[in-house]
Amino acid sequence: MRSNLRQKHDLYRLATNPLMCALICALHRDRLTHLPERRMELYAAALNMLLVRRDKEREIPVPTGLAPTEEAQVQLLQRIAYWLIRNGRSEAVQTTAVRIIREKLPTMPQMAPPDHAEDVFAYLLLRSGLLREPSAGMVDFIHRTFQDYLGAKAAVEAEDLDLLAESGRDDQWEDVIRLTIGHARDGERAYLLRKLVQLGDQTVDLPLRRRYHLLAAAALEHATTLDPAVRAAVTLRASTLIPPDTPADGEQLATAGDIVLGLRPGPEQLTPEQARATVMTIARIGGEAALDQLARFKRVADRSVRQEVALPWPYFDARSFAEEILVGLPVDDLTLHLSGPEQIACLDALDRIPHLSLRGQMLSANLVDAVAPLEVHSLSIAPSSAVSVTLPSLAPLSGLRRLAVESCDVITDLTALADSPAEELVLHRLPDGANLAFLTRAANLKSLRLSSSHGVPLPTLPLPQVTSHNLEGVLTGEQIPDLADAFPSLSSLTLRLTCQRYQASVDLSPLRNVLRGEADVTLVDAGKVHCLDALPDNRVSVRHEGRDRPEGRARSGILQRFRARPPGSGTHRLHECP
Repeated sequence: MRSNLRQKHDLYRLATNPLMCALICALHRDRLTHLPERRMELYAAALNMLLVRRDKEREIPVPTGLAPTEEAQVQLLQRIAYWLIRNGRSEAVQTTAVRIIREKLPTMPQMAPPDHAEDVFAYLLLRSGLLREPSAGMVDFIHRTFQDYLGAKAAVEAEDLDLLAESGRDDQWEDVIRLTIGHARDGERAYLLRKLVQLGDQTVDLPLRRRYHLLAAAALEHATTLDPAVRAAVTLRASTLIPPDTPADGEQLATAGDIVLGLRPGPEQLTPEQARATVMTIARIGGEAALDQLARFKRVADRSVRQEVALPWPYFDARSFAEEILVGLPVDDLTLHLSGPEQIACLDALDRIPHLSLRGQMLSANLVDAVAPLEVHSLSIAPSSAVSVTLPSLAPLSGLRRLAVESCDVITDLTALADSPAEELVLHRLPDGANLAFLTRAANLKSLRLSSSHGVPLPTLPLPQVTSHNLEGVLTGEQIPDLADAFPSLSSLTLRLTCQRYQASVDLSPLRNVLRGEADVTLVDAGKVHCLDALPDNRVSVRHEGRDRPEGRARSGILQRFRARPPGSGTHRLHECP
């Protein structure tokens, strides 16, 4: 279903919500894998399934005295939805919903008499699948998108087109206005779009003008038929918003949908910032046409633009993206992200992946074998924090130079990392008492970075092969740990230690034993610092930072102060918060 859904990118965006994803899956099964083509059709199909067919096919009887046809239920639900929208509410008191139903029932005697309004409401709440009781005595829609769809239908029937257009300045009305275009007849549709264009033209507030014109452009996706002159007017205004200058502009522009793709200039006419924002816009719109547009940006010289081109792989058909975008994309300075089995199945299309990032529970022996021929030099592993992970041997990755593990606390056994040929190893979120003895077997290891929120993580055995060390942890005592025994060959040391006790005194004397290297130390929430004068002033830099405390004792703004030294003795740098 996923590949089928990717071809319908407006539905694909809806599927990012768990509730709507479940509904789309139900429709996919119910309609024998044939999903609606467009969003308006999806809502219509969902209403038919929920309001009529579900109970009939399960042979659930209708309560005596009620005749809840689909049309009658929609009429009542849309009046409740429109009341919520007009009043800026997300939920209503149930007595209000009953009153709305009672006022409508005289026009639909086949449904039930007015004195049965409470019974009708109870039926809609329990059986429609669209309403719920979020708290005692209250009612709302299971998802805002159904409220907007039904409210838009009520707005068209009430001929509130001017109200809709004026409400375009309010975020809460955006989707209602777009869906109104889908419900409206030709004349109503043209009038509403002209009104949005006119309101945008008349305002001197540039963000508000952009908002009205973008809203009109975004609504075109629901305009099945439209006066060509109106379509041209909307398109002309949209063209003035292209290219986007920032990612935020690009995200807004993407709401206009496919119309943007036909107005987009080529990469050679854009600054790197505009090109990056444009790529983000194209990726967010999605679909086959967007894939063709992305391909035009894959040879751009700017690295950040090409990285944006590579990022949306999970949101397109994996094979098409690999063959049309990744093949021929200069990747030496890019990171490719794998997050699903569909991407793994397409690795055969690629020649090399110098920098690879794995998200979720992706790493397995089979995956290691699959990427081994792809010249992976840098590998980042970010497993899900919800499930324990067992690492396979990384020995087949003979070209690996850098390995980073983001969540070591969910890895059952770190010893498999000893087989890694990496020269640089980064281990984040080490668990309390992590056993790092395996590092002695990492023969190629030269640079090590450790971080933990449980004390200061240190190997129990010396690592003479390590020449560069970056350590981040919690200082539980008042003395920096002696690193000389663990790292006898250090030429570079970076420490960031947070004092467990606020304003604790810190003894720096163990740094004297790191004689061969340079040290850059950051102390967070420290008080007095001892033995600073005893350190080699030309090789040790100490920074003293503060952070916001729950007690309100915030310390911010770092002051750099230099101590005077005899000529030729070097400069000892001390950074303190005032």
